[in-house]
Amino acid sequence: MPYLARRTTLPELALTGGIDDPRARSQPSFNSRMVCRDLVEFITSTTKTSPLGQVKANGANGTNGANGQHNGKPQATAEIDEILSHSKGSQHGPGKNGLKLSYSDQSPVSDLVPGLITAGGLSRSPAFDALPVVSHWSDRTNESSAEDPTAAVCLTSTWSTVHVAGTGSTMHSSLGAPSWSLKSHGIEPVKAGSPKFSQTYDPKTDTLSTTVNLPRRQDTERTGGVISAATSISWMRNTRVADAVDCAVGLLSDASALLEARDKLLSNPDTTASRTPFAEVRRVNMPSWCTPHTRKPLPPKLSGVALSQDDATTAVLASEGCQGGLVNASIFSMAVGYNRGVYGGSISGLWAIMDSAFVVDYTVGTQDAALSNSLATCFSDVAAIADHLVPHSAGPHITDIRTVKGCNYACLRQKTLIEDKSAKSLSNQEIASTPIIVVWDDLARLARYKLADAVFCHVYYDAGGGEHMAAVAGLGCVVHDWIDLGADISCGEVSNIVPTLTRGSLDQDSLAEVYSRLTGVMVWYQENDPYNPAALALLFTHWWQLANCRHRPVSLLGRTDIPLESIAIAATVPDERPTLEFFRAQGEKPVRGQNALYSAENRLQALLKKTNPSPLPETLTVIEKLVQPVLAYIKGESDTLPAENEYLGAVLAAEIAYPHDQKILELWDLAIVMWECGALWGAGVAALCYTHKGMTNCDRARDDLDEETWN
Repeated sequence: MPYLARRTTLPELALTGGIDDPRARSQPSFNSRMVCRDLVEFITSTTKTSPLGQVKANGANGTNGANGQHNGKPQATAEIDEILSHSKGSQHGPGKNGLKLSYSDQSPVSDLVPGLITAGGLSRSPAFDALPVVSHWSDRTNESSAEDPTAAVCLTSTWSTVHVAGTGSTMHSSLGAPSWSLKSHGIEPVKAGSPKFSQTYDPKTDTLSTTVNLPRRQDTERTGGVISAATSISWMRNTRVADAVDCAVGLLSDASALLEARDKLLSNPDTTASRTPFAEVRRVNMPSWCTPHTRKPLPPKLSGVALSQDDATTAVLASEGCQGGLVNASIFSMAVGYNRGVYGGSISGLWAIMDSAFVVDYTVGTQDAALSNSLATCFSDVAAIADHLVPHSAGPHITDIRTVKGCNYACLRQKTLIEDKSAKSLSNQEIASTPIIVVWDDLARLARYKLADAVFCHVYYDAGGGEHMAAVAGLGCVVHDWIDLGADISCGEVSNIVPTLTRGSLDQDSLAEVYSRLTGVMVWYQENDPYNPAALALLFTHWWQLANCRHRPVSLLGRTDIPLESIAIAATVPDERPTLEFFRAQGEKPVRGQNALYSAENRLQALLKKTNPSPLPETLTVIEKLVQPVLAYIKGESDTLPAENEYLGAVLAAEIAYPHDQKILELWDLAIVMWECGALWGAGVAALCYTHKGMTNCDRARDDLDEETWN
């Protein structure tokens, strides 16, 4: 049942969301191998006929798409065990809790990128997933990026088209489709004045040439050799892998510098700012304009490994054949929900188990060394599967992605260790969390940093690379950083991008403009390039944060009373593909109030009136359980809101629904509705009233996470 949100005291359902949050405590499922239906069906499928027609018929009244309840699990698991037993990348031995691994290579990334990586590569293809478009690699060959003055090495790879066979069970092109296969790869010195990223296509020879200029980054004691190891591996593979991994090593290098600058700033109470060569860390006061509209106390952030026992969520997890950490709702949302949302299943089952292992490691692994082994186990499993599929078409692409993801997560793991070490050091000096922001000098550098930090580098790789893709994947993370802005500022986080996009301001007009521009980016991509993986990362980050049992946007909205003329904010839509600069405030005031609300409501009504095809059942359930109650609250027609466990299962079901192409278009519409009507504006306004008393970066399942320190 919905709870009464518009009251002074914090309702119990707003406090907990109806969800159990074990925080840093171990969960039994974390000790088992990660398995989901997409993974099993990708490995075991031998069909060469597409099931997508059956999906629409059989999945019409359910949430699980192609095959209903997962059947034949023992046989499928036995086949997986057989594949993994022949792994070339690592040594496997059975144990009662799953695979046990041993490594001879002591590289700091070898557990996440096991085995020998050599030159090679293959783009994504609709023969591997359910996206109804071919690879974006050859798009925009006339575009180039600005020069990178720090670049020292030029990498060039050439590619030619090949027709690859359908691999998996939910691919869009079961009889095969085009893909780009590596022809040559080389390294040379950078030419003065050349752009960071460029590509050309010669139709006479069917040759796509991709060039990227990259800096030589140096490790420090804090980065632990991860930068050098990830760089060496990625530069050997191909230019696109190297470009994507450079975003991750840049993240680690820059985060280390920012955290060092922050620590210096917080250790000296008389200092108001601290500079790095690329950004400034500043002390700030939390803004006061939002407090008249917000009722405290606020619902605290949860840890990111929460559990929901509601019937709808339980049914979704059961339908997807989940094992291991994927039976956890938070982890399922990050892994299967996000990856099925972007890619539509099949090969994305491999991406899901790597992502699920990362969530466990990020939220709990730094507190429990035994659990962190699950991260390495999943990457070794994927390496074994890639080895198994080398004779077929998908193997080289899997190797590309596991290399990108392995290096990305190695960098994020090291960043987390630096954060936690800094927090403990600060605590020993009795320096509490202090509100800070970071303002970057260079949007291109920030975009690459953020895409590695939030949506991960593989979507940038699949989207084709370059500044425009870094813009939507990186600066598009406003979709998340806006609702997390208050929490990030109050606990001394250094990675929130919103203050840079407002030019260092926390005033309402600047924040509203950035919010409006982000909504406009959604509109542009839905209308012009709706299946672009980088844009889909933005879209499904929106849905992930509504279903991750951590960030609490609807619960936060319920602590606000914002007048209609202020809460609804219309989209500022670009005339062309959004550039880096488009995301930044330009001093323009967006349309607010009734006209913005009309735009949102008209979009929703247009979706509901569609007949060919009619909206998916899963979409209609999200409208009923989430969108309509939120709209009623914003308009003042209702004082109630649903708890998270009331709409969680509906959102998860919508993320994984089929047909994939129809689902994507409908979820674009609903996301835009929620942003234009102001639902996410209200959540962000409430979050700006957070205060934190404790150690820095305390917003995940560390042993010091406590709602008593958040208010």
